[in-house]
Amino acid sequence: MRLSVEQIVQALETYDARVFVASERGETGRLGLLNTCRVVDSLEHATIVREIAWDSRAVQSKDVFIALKGERVDGNEYILDALEQGACCIIATAPISSRIREKAVEKGAAVLVCDDGRTALAALAAYNRSMLSCPVVGITGSTGKTTTKDFVYAVLSSSLRTVATAGNRNNELGVPATVLMADDTTQALVVEMGMRGRGQIKSLCSFVCPTVGVITHIGVTHLELLHSQDNIARAKAELIAALPEDAGIAILNADDPFTPFIEQIACVEERNVSVVTYGLAEAAQIRASDIVIDGTGCAAFSLTIATVGSIPVVLTLPGRHNVMNALAAAAVGFTLGIDISTIASSLHGARGSAMRHEILEAPRGFRVINDTYNANPDSMRAALELLTSLDCAGQRVAVLGDMGELGVNEVQLHYEVGQSVACQGIDFLVTVGTLGHEIAKGARAKGMCNDSVIETDDIAQAISLLDNTLNAPDLILVKASRFMEFEHIVEGLVS
Repeated sequence: MRLSVEQIVQALETYDARVFVASERGETGRLGLLNTCRVVDSLEHATIVREIAWDSRAVQSKDVFIALKGERVDGNEYILDALEQGACCIIATAPISSRIREKAVEKGAAVLVCDDGRTALAALAAYNRSMLSCPVVGITGSTGKTTTKDFVYAVLSSSLRTVATAGNRNNELGVPATVLMADDTTQALVVEMGMRGRGQIKSLCSFVCPTVGVITHIGVTHLELLHSQDNIARAKAELIAALPEDAGIAILNADDPFTPFIEQIACVEERNVSVVTYGLAEAAQIRASDIVIDGTGCAAFSLTIATVGSIPVVLTLPGRHNVMNALAAAAVGFTLGIDISTIASSLHGARGSAMRHEILEAPRGFRVINDTYNANPDSMRAALELLTSLDCAGQRVAVLGDMGELGVNEVQLHYEVGQSVACQGIDFLVTVGTLGHEIAKGARAKGMCNDSVIETDDIAQAISLLDNTLNAPDLILVKASRFMEFEHIVEGLVS
């Protein structure tokens, strides 16, 4: 981002908020965001801002501070702190006090007022995006978004100056922040996009303006709001529908039964959007074959790109499911002109984000698979498969907890995960949480010995149990949805 204070004012004055409809909040938007163009003038309008921040503790000199209103914290209460720390521009979302006016004059900062900080953030992202000429890759899907983004970044950054989503900042704050990280030197921008309901990806695309769209997989996450996989597919397809006519490239999973449906509702043929498919199917343009999983859980396979040829690939991120994520990244690289040998070496060198299949060594000698960032039925099964594929001289232990946003079928879906535990031959199962009891029921119903299934009510109880159970050669998977805060179990085990 290389925006001046004056350009920020211009962005907020001219942004048509009607194109940014955050369906979850039910807003309609309006033309122009500023209630008062400038409450206080900056001493130097040409000042180039450093970064955008909405946490006053992170503000540094020449930052823009956006005062977001949250459920528990109102950023407007921290404007004085932001000014003290060197913010050159404040975007307030409440009336300005005389103290703030005086401090802004003292510091030579601009103070702007608008109704909604999140829409203001989108406005700045839209303005910054309008000045970019690089390809923009949007990535969404029910599972694998973040790891696919990590693979895509590895492939593209081998040859192009690439900016990508940090971690999994894929929501209405993280997505515009990612767009704002890019500037005129950026040669590729990679943006991960999440959603909870219909219209949200469309809103994000209104300022991301992707030129390449990747959908990893249509699963059962977000059934609580969307109620069916058809509706999940419709929501994810908003990314493909946002691709430009005659120039957009859709990268779709050839093995996913919803791919033809996505192509249809996104009107790819009518809009002349190119489609590149990846998968294990013979018809896939980017394909993997001869997959072998080694004792560390990592896959080796033959990568075939139609019209180009084949090359061996060895991944260093564990899990068979990562073959599909790597193929999606290979498809992105191929469409953007990266040669096949560079793609293969980049996939080998890719590194994943934290709390996703991290394999940690505990001081007592056992290993922990830290997969605590989030969970849904598909990712649970993939994690269980990884647990059984790794070399292990001791017990294989699964510590599983509640999965969120599964709607009316949540009990059955947890029960089925328990059945998968039993079918995978896991030695020991520990469940945590209300729905964790359903996982335990499913495991017992499928034949897992009652003594090998322990139900706990909370994290502390689980840690205490595990502390008295685990031995040096054991391998432990820890996984649940983010709200369960299972990272504390990992911390307890490896500390």
